[in-house]
Amino acid sequence: MAGPVADARVLRHAWTVLGPLVRGDWPVPYSLEPPHREETLTELDEVLAGLYLAVDADGRLRWLGKAHRDGGVGARLRDHFRHPERARVFTGVFVVAADPFSPPRAIEAAEGRAADLIGLRGRMGPRTWPVVTPARWLALVTSHPASPIGRPRPSGEGPGDRSAARA
Repeated sequence: MAGPVADARVLRHAWTVLGPLVRGDWPVPYSLEPPHREETLTELDEVLAGLYLAVDADGRLRWLGKAHRDGGVGARLRDHFRHPERARVFTGVFVVAADPFSPPRAIEAAEGRAADLIGLRGRMGPRTWPVVTPARWLALVTSHPASPIGRPRPSGEGPGDRSAARA
């Protein structure tokens, strides 16, 4: 079953739900057409975490999914292509990359929140997404600590800098 057209509104919801976990630029379409598929999947092997939106030839959303490590988005799409119908129908994908060190539950919560904001529940057959309240989603995606930045060392205290005057 097809969902809505993957337009700017749909992409904005997918981008927004990852909040501070987003890494990279605004999602651009990648081709999953057979002549370009392997090249695209190889490139997407580098995206270890995030959300992906697979679309058909008319740009309608066919799958909203998540990847978190374990081969990343490329591996997840290869899993989908084991199903002949998906291999035939998926012609493009948009990817919203996330920090690969994001908590897995935060990525899951973002997937569920995106499904709700896009309005996918009940529209795409038996597909299910994690159910998460807006407050729980916010707590999960904002609990990821920023990269630690240490205080600079005062001069003369670095490793290997042992002057005779400090004896």
